[in-house]
Amino acid sequence: MKCSCNCPFCDADHIFLINAYDAKGCLSCDQWLEEICHDPECPFCASRPDTRSSALFLLKEKAEHRTQQFHKDWLRLHYQHQYNGKIRHERKRRQDRKI
Repeated sequence: MKCSCNCPFCDADHIFLINAYDAKGCLSCDQWLEEICHDPECPFCASRPDTRSSALFLLKEKAEHRTQQFHKDWLRLHYQHQYNGKIRHERKRRQDRKI
């Protein structure tokens, strides 16, 4: 999400809020504009990388991993659905032959 302020380091207006770390960062100078709170249990600051570009790279990797995991789960469930359908059809065919 783009902010409407200028960077105090490079005076560029490329400031973005990175929601995953609840901090603003500058695209031009690749720095965070907010300090880390140094609380080891803080869900935002404890895992925040040193640079803003590193944060975006990590977020991209997490998103790709979630997409791959979703795809694997979909394939697994879809296979099970097909297999169950095959069993149902075979059962129905056996019953039709008996009649």
